[in-house]
Amino acid sequence: MKEGTQQDFNQRLGKIKLIADELPAALIIHRTEDLNVVYMNQNGLNRIGISHEELHNEYLSKIAYLMNTNSNQSVCYFQQVLNQQNKEWIIFASNTKVFFRDECGKPTHIITIANKIDPVHHISTKVNRMMEELNFYREKSPLFHTLTKREKEVLSCIALGMNSGEISNRLFISPATVDTHRRNLRSKLNLKNNYDTVKFAQAYNLV
Repeated sequence: MKEGTQQDFNQRLGKIKLIADELPAALIIHRTEDLNVVYMNQNGLNRIGISHEELHNEYLSKIAYLMNTNSNQSVCYFQQVLNQQNKEWIIFASNTKVFFRDECGKPTHIITIANKIDPVHHISTKVNRMMEELNFYREKSPLFHTLTKREKEVLSCIALGMNSGEISNRLFISPATVDTHRRNLRSKLNLKNNYDTVKFAQAYNLV
């Protein structure tokens, strides 16, 4: 992690460019001020197939974390990127860290190395499942946050396979009240069956 002037940064970037296209991975350098990509190696352009401006939105949460970090640590994560050439989602295993700081020690740039995960590899199935769960969590969060504390408790009990009588005894409420909560949950969360109920409960760590 380097500290210095714009000239120091340009020299450091120049050294990276000398070897970047030889790397068997995508290499991307972001400017933290406006979250734009200032450099991407050819391997990244070929594999990802999207412009610099379109890429940076995929990294916002990780960039925000690193901008508030004073150490030289890195962040590892899986990432989905849409290839604009064939409109397919590609999964990358990425590693990001601060690349350069100014003379005051403020992060000005971060660097990311992203390796494409082979779709025929067994880990891809697990990663795809994880990404689907994450997408479900993000998509359904507005609905989930409309639930009251009691409705969340009932949802948890339903996901555990309890009937209305068992839920009534556990939560010290009447069976009629349990049935009301069941109806409200089906309406609020658009639940079609018990599978939907379990999926919601698991996504938000209620079971």
